Amino acid sequence: MRLFDSVASIKAAIMSNVMRHFDYLVIGGGSGGIASARRAAEFGVRVGLIESSRLGGTCVNVGCVPKKVMYSCAAHAEYINDHADYGFDVKLLGFDWKYENAP
Repeated sequence: MRLFDSVASIKAAIMSNVMRHFDYLVIGGGSGGIASARRAAEFGVRVGLIESSRLGGTCVNVGCVPKKVMYSCAAHAEYINDHADYGFDVKLLGFDWKYENAP
């Protein structure tokens, strides 16, 4: 068992270990981090990726993509309401998010 005398010595030991295992370390598993890691791996680089939450980052998980899905759902609801103007007898009877949030 190895004892460390300071936080700095712990960090140094961790970085030494990381440097032995990886040629390239990516911090953040968002769109850019994942793209960078994949591109480096295509060239045979040993890549490590650190992400504290879900892969994909803010845009994919809680930002841009979910907003676009919700906008698209609203647009389809509006289209259904507009169909009567074209002679269709269509009614919007409800909406179930469980189909929209499926993995």
